[in-house]
Amino acid sequence: MTGSGDFERCRRLIAESNDIVAVVDADATVTYVNAAVRRVLGYAPADLIGDAGTAYVHPDDRDTLTDALETVRTEPDTSRRVDCRLQRADGSWRWIEAALQNRIDDDVIDGILVTGRDITERKERESELVTTKRRMELALEGANLGIWDWDMRTDEVSRDELLTEMLGYTQAEMGDRMRGWERVVHPEDRKRHDEALAAHISDRTPYYWCDHRLKTKSGDWKWVRTIGTVVERAADGTPTRAVGIHQDIDDRKRAELALEEERDMFKEGPAVVFKWEDAAGWPIEYVSENVEEVLGYTPEELRSRDSRYIDIVHEDDRGRVVREANDLDSEAVDSITLNPYRVITASGDVRWVKEYTRAVENENETTHLLGYLVDITERKRRERELQQFKAAVERSAHAIYITDAEGRIEYVNPAFERITGYGAEAAVGATPRILKSGEYDDEFYEEFWETIRSGEQWEAEMIDERADDERIVLNQTVAPITDDDGGVRKFVAVARDITERKDRERKLREREQKYRSLFEDTRDALMVFDRDGYLDCNERALELFGVDSVEEFREYTPWALSPPRQPNGRGSKAAALEHVETAFEEGEAFFEWTHQRSDGTEFPSEVKLSRFEYEGQPVLHALVRDVTARKEYERRLEEQRDNLDVLNRVLRHDIRNDLQVITGYVEMLADECDDAATDAHFETVQETADHAIGLTRVAREMADVMLSTGEASRPVDLRAVLRNELDEVRSTYSRAVVSTETSIPRTTVEANDMLTSVFRNLLKNAIQHNDAETPKVNLSVTEGDATVVVRVADNGPGIPEAQRETIFGKGEKGLDSQGTGIGLYLVDTLVEGYGGAVDVEDSDAGGAAFVVELPKAE
Repeated sequence: MTGSGDFERCRRLIAESNDIVAVVDADATVTYVNAAVRRVLGYAPADLIGDAGTAYVHPDDRDTLTDALETVRTEPDTSRRVDCRLQRADGSWRWIEAALQNRIDDDVIDGILVTGRDITERKERESELVTTKRRMELALEGANLGIWDWDMRTDEVSRDELLTEMLGYTQAEMGDRMRGWERVVHPEDRKRHDEALAAHISDRTPYYWCDHRLKTKSGDWKWVRTIGTVVERAADGTPTRAVGIHQDIDDRKRAELALEEERDMFKEGPAVVFKWEDAAGWPIEYVSENVEEVLGYTPEELRSRDSRYIDIVHEDDRGRVVREANDLDSEAVDSITLNPYRVITASGDVRWVKEYTRAVENENETTHLLGYLVDITERKRRERELQQFKAAVERSAHAIYITDAEGRIEYVNPAFERITGYGAEAAVGATPRILKSGEYDDEFYEEFWETIRSGEQWEAEMIDERADDERIVLNQTVAPITDDDGGVRKFVAVARDITERKDRERKLREREQKYRSLFEDTRDALMVFDRDGYLDCNERALELFGVDSVEEFREYTPWALSPPRQPNGRGSKAAALEHVETAFEEGEAFFEWTHQRSDGTEFPSEVKLSRFEYEGQPVLHALVRDVTARKEYERRLEEQRDNLDVLNRVLRHDIRNDLQVITGYVEMLADECDDAATDAHFETVQETADHAIGLTRVAREMADVMLSTGEASRPVDLRAVLRNELDEVRSTYSRAVVSTETSIPRTTVEANDMLTSVFRNLLKNAIQHNDAETPKVNLSVTEGDATVVVRVADNGPGIPEAQRETIFGKGEKGLDSQGTGIGLYLVDTLVEGYGGAVDVEDSDAGGAAFVVELPKAE
């Protein structure tokens, strides 16, 4: 549910929006328009309410807008976007980009929602651009340059044929997406390419300008210069369109690189000049005098006819050097720069060198090799250190970023992207303000900049905001990087994500506060103690034990507030120490205890001890509940149960005695009467009396269940119980046919002595409530892995579907039926107490089948 604050916020956002927000009804009549209409079109909102919105649309655009309104009105799940001209109050026209959505069924909007953005300037630029583009195309064709046009919203790129032919592709092979272009950029140039593009997009450079290598269709690399500029931006400054050119600079660039590389060689240090024969192993014809200073050899040693240059090349690099040097034999290759390799000095040390070699011919047209060798060992060492440092930064779990002196981000590591949600493309060129959460005022940031610009390190925990607007807590350290003169050149920041730790600390504080509130407010006595005594207690503990203060309570030991002995005869101290040790070892202990107040009065209680960590040490939390009232209730309940048990036994004894007397006299009268009609009456009386006697037996069993204190179940021999009850029912009901469909397995189930009542009642019910001429009862037993199922089926009238859910209710049959229903209630109560279940279904003989599932004993 949206609160009043949210509603007011939404209302103000719409009212103060720079875009026109309007609502029109199904007839295009304006029912609402926000204040932006005054700025864009010069009308007061009240001037437009009730007017037809289409009346302000340019005649050439009216049909387009009307069609869009009709489509949205008749197709509720659709939306439309159209560009049209609207007339201002001064009679001029403005281009508006309108978005239409059907909100007629919305109780609040109740119409078609129209949002409009002024795009007049964009339309004018588009018109100008058409002319400019044509002029550019003519100029580019004359200069043999390829042009491109990139829609940055859709990532679509259009390229002319000159551009794709430059690399040997067709336009279809290049595709119409920017990723088609990105996949051909050399991996080593991609970062420079992306940084140049990002710098222009963020308005730090007037043009996007980059020299980079692109892969041709033949697999070679071609140097291309790309120049472009953003020509359109959205209202918020987001670039939406860029255009530019590609120029083939491969020949010129390769020449520049070769010259630059040769110059760079001499910047590395003193160059040793070699002249070799173009023969196997490269015999040395000449070497400059400074070779001894660099490599330790004298010129004479190396110029001897037995010495070959390949012999001083490190054995692990020889194969590669030979392969790279063979490129000099290729056509049109007269010079080569070898990748750095290792050589062995006169003292056996290893030095890294860089070689630039060219082929020269003498007067006899004999080819020789002239090369410059520069010792770059120190540079390689620095490179290794830099690579190690970079690897450490890249693999760091902390966010690391580097900015220039003005605070613009130049580098972020992968952890920065993961922690902040800003990728390198979004972060580089921006400032750390992208993480600003609004938690800190200007004074905070002024102090921050004053600290680091003075050359000092700054460290603090800050609440920042990720790219997805989620709050994070970073422990940030920012340090300046200075030059030799102490001037600040860059800043490096290391940010450790401590959001989870802070969240845990907050939750811990909340738990501590909650625990303290519960500790003080609970109705039970609570205390904390270790093996040396009490550490703390709540007010209820002071009240319960009659102690005045926590300080006084700490003077007691856990067994001091108890009588010398417990009701079971054990000494209180020894028993208390045993419970305490149990709680320390197992984590908890629960027991009943008799306590003694400071005034000497005693009371029964329940005690629960729980172990937990307090200030790095294990302690016990004790909960003491006064159970005096409950014990008194249990005593009265036990007394009532005993009284009811006595009354039940007396009544059942007297009723059975009277029924047996009646049965005896009925038998005597039956023997003295010969009248067949009278015999039938005597038989009815006899059966009724027997049934009543049986009811007293069921009543006794029911009383045993209801008045029992919960006899624990134990393994019971199921076969013995079933055989005994089958024998008894067969002897009692000779007219019935009682059979077993399967053999009874020798197994035990979880039950007690009352299990006999379950099957006695089910077997007798199957006969007593059977209206067949010959009652038939079939018993079957199925043994599973964890349970045993006993099925008692008969050929009686069955039990209707509607009554099966209620048949096990106490007295469900009613007092006017042949039975009271208490027998089935007893069956259900007992089986459920054993952890089993009883159900009723149709038997194969058309009667009822009672299914009893019992758990097997472990």
